[in-house]
Amino acid sequence: MSQTAQDLFEQGVLKCKAEQFAEAIDCFNNALNLAPNEPKILYNRAKAYFRIQDFGKAIDDFSALIIQEPNNAFYLSERAVAYHLMDNNEAALSDLDKAVALEPTKPFRYSSRAFIKERAGDLKGAIADYEKTIALDPDDAIAYNNKGLVEEKLGYKEKAKKSFGKADSLDPAKKKTKEPTGRKSLNPEKKVTDSKKPESTDEKQHKLTVKSYLRLVKDVFTSKKERKEFKQFIKQFLSKK
Repeated sequence: MSQTAQDLFEQGVLKCKAEQFAEAIDCFNNALNLAPNEPKILYNRAKAYFRIQDFGKAIDDFSALIIQEPNNAFYLSERAVAYHLMDNNEAALSDLDKAVALEPTKPFRYSSRAFIKERAGDLKGAIADYEKTIALDPDDAIAYNNKGLVEEKLGYKEKAKKSFGKADSLDPAKKKTKEPTGRKSLNPEKKVTDSKKPESTDEKQHKLTVKSYLRLVKDVFTSKKERKEFKQFIKQFLSKK
């Protein structure tokens, strides 16, 4: 990549850090004119599009990256989030299925897919994926906690109670505070078109903020690498707000 393209790319990165995403996209566009299909420029432009909620263009860039690296589970997972936020859960789950197939021994791949399955209404499928996560990482308190939440939604009260109990027994935060940290559900995003729609009390009980969820991730994921990658997957849902 030429130095000029590199300079434009670095300017774009600085614009992103300043949350000037439209200006950043201009920089990335100019850089790509000089270095077409350069992966790091495409990726950063995709993320900038994501931040301005232009998910269609973000998908286009992720797709260009996947053409270059069809077996890159990370890019597939990133595109899946954009598909989900466009209410295309079929495409999102297709990408996550491929990511799981590429990295079947990584627990967070199943946790990520479980998250989307729950949002798409496939509660039994979400439980199955949380169980796969637990089979790979028996100390994953988050998977137990979230499995319990889905079990509650399905009316499996005794199973949910056992899942919550296991989550509490594994969670370091509980040992410090003597209080359970579970009983919270993911609320990483609301639909762009109805973000002001009032929620019922029942809906609120089954939702939590991304920040509180990420605190759980920080506390209980066994592997720092696994924690970082799953954290990044979840944090993307903040970017649309």
